[in-house]
Order: sequence, then structure tokens, then C-alpha cells
Amino acid sequence: MGRDDRKMEIILQGAEVHALLRSLAEVFRNHVLPEAMKAFGPHLETCDKFELSLKQMGGMAEFKVKAKGLPAPGGEEPAVTRPVSYKTLKKRLKTSYKYLVHSLDNLLLPPAEVMEAFLRDSLAMCEHPDRGPHDYGAHLRLCNELKTAYDKKDRAGMVAAMAQIEAAKKTCHAAAK
Repeated sequence: MGRDDRKMEIILQGAEVHALLRSLAEVFRNHVLPEAMKAFGPHLETCDKFELSLKQMGGMAEFKVKAKGLPAPGGEEPAVTRPVSYKTLKKRLKTSYKYLVHSLDNLLLPPAEVMEAFLRDSLAMCEHPDRGPHDYGAHLRLCNELKTAYDKKDRAGMVAAMAQIEAAKKTCHAAAK
């Protein structure tokens, strides 16, 4: 876990799980935090990833909460950032790609944050030293077409560029297998 991440683990009786999940739902509905969640409260809206895990065994339950990508204490960004792994880049790229496709399928332009994340991670992936021997020139050209269509608010142009990106992705992934 990074310095700016938060993690909490609670062990409880199986019968208490229902009450805990109900109070968590209330947290998200009304922003009234139980004492155990106070450390997460100020950061819930700004975290990149929020995970809940519940495992039950023998009448007991283990409940875990993780919030990742939180601002560092004092609102400052950490001074030293470690390089992003290729695996992490691929996961982030997959997520932003899904958001783009979902937006376009619902006849909407994607939010600027999603578009920027996709383009930034695409470029980082193409420049990453672990990327392999593939030529990403075509992918970068298609990303430029996607960005141009986005800047013009041309949803149809974005759909066309995304279709080409999807075809190129399939070809690239098939060649890597």
C-alpha cells in the first residue's frame, strides 16, 4: 500500500454483518460517518479506488475497507513518485477504455478526466520500457484522431476512432500471445 492509502480491517460476528452493511449504506446516502469510518470521511470523494471485502467463516466475518489514491496528509502530493508498472498501466488503460466505450455507447461524450486518463496512459504505455517490441505508432495516430474528434465534440468521429483502436488492440494482443 502507498503512503497515501487507507486500510481498515474489522473482525465481527456473522450476525453483525447486516448492521455494518446497513450503516455503510447510510454513510454513502447521508454522509454521516460512524466513528470507525472517520479516517475515510474526508477522502471518500477524492479517492481513485474504494474497495470493500467481506469474508465469512464459522459464524465470524472479516470486513476490509481500502481507499487508494487519497491525497497525502496536509493535501500535498508525495515528493517522490515511483514509476508506474506496466501491469498497473494496462489495468488503468483497460478501465478508462471501458468508460470511453460506455459513454459513447450511451450517446454521450466521455468526461474530460476519462479522456485525459486514457490518452495519458496510452502514451505512457507506448513509452514504457517493459512494453515489448511492438510498434505503437498506429495506436498513437488513432489516439490523436480520437483526441481531435473529442475536441470537436464529434461523437461519431470518436466512435469511428474507437472502433479502429479496438481492431488494432485485438491485432496487437493476438500477436503477443
